[in-house]
Amino acid sequence: MTDPIATTEDAIITAAKATLGQTVRRLESVPGGWTLDTLKRALQFAPGVYVTFQGAVNGISQGYLSGRFTVYCVTKGADEQARRRGNERVIGAYDLVARLAPELNDLRVPEIGILQLRGIDNLFRDAMFDLGGTVYAIQFELPNIPLDYLADESAMDDFVTFDAVYDLNPPTGSGEPEANDHMIGLDQ
Repeated sequence: MTDPIATTEDAIITAAKATLGQTVRRLESVPGGWTLDTLKRALQFAPGVYVTFQGAVNGISQGYLSGRFTVYCVTKGADEQARRRGNERVIGAYDLVARLAPELNDLRVPEIGILQLRGIDNLFRDAMFDLGGTVYAIQFELPNIPLDYLADESAMDDFVTFDAVYDLNPPTGSGEPEANDHMIGLDQ
């Protein structure tokens, strides 16, 4: 079994690239929700599409989760209407949403499940208007993600830990350690 979260993000990105071709400058995953700082970075490479895993809740049956994924569509420009609707020179946010929503809805992620469209949000804020950006979020649910994924621990680096024993109050202390720490270095 492969990592269900990374596999789903990769499947969304692959399908979006096939759908959009060269119409966007960036198509990648981001680590979390949309913030003003995220927008500022994304506007440098607009138009762009960004995928993120938003979390999960218990699935219908035990041993499964329902994951939430969001696809952010980002456009920029001096003309607010062109940012939304596009024109002969620039793809608009509506164009991105209209192309991606039907293509990603019911996307089959092998060994994981089928992506289901849950909604589309306009993330407009006055600050975005001032920055010349528009963002729409397409939300998807992936029901019944299996929880039987086990990472290959042999491919993971050793964890670094530190342990020591302290008597935090030596002049009046009992001599018994009041705090314990333990360290295992990478070279051991």
